[in-house]
Amino acid sequence: MTGISPIESQTAGRVGRVSDGPRRGTVETGPEQARRSGEDRVEVSDMARYLAKLRDVPGVRQELVDRVRSEIESGAYESPEKIEKAIDELVEDLI
Repeated sequence: MTGISPIESQTAGRVGRVSDGPRRGTVETGPEQARRSGEDRVEVSDMARYLAKLRDVPGVRQELVDRVRSEIESGAYESPEKIEKAIDELVEDLI
């Protein structure tokens, strides 16, 4: 079974005359226009867009995290070259 219930005649709405569309000289947009033209419309929320982008984020490179963590703990991570590179990248992000 697909899990889709059949449509019963008692649950259907009233059926009426379908118009040919808006009168001349009028412009409709949004849900009302989509409903009258017989087109489907999908609206995606900001949260859905955010979640879609979040799915594209690469996974954690645990071996890199472990290496950097051990370098920080030993005091070997902070070198003048790394600090200079970090400053340069920060400036680039701000520009």
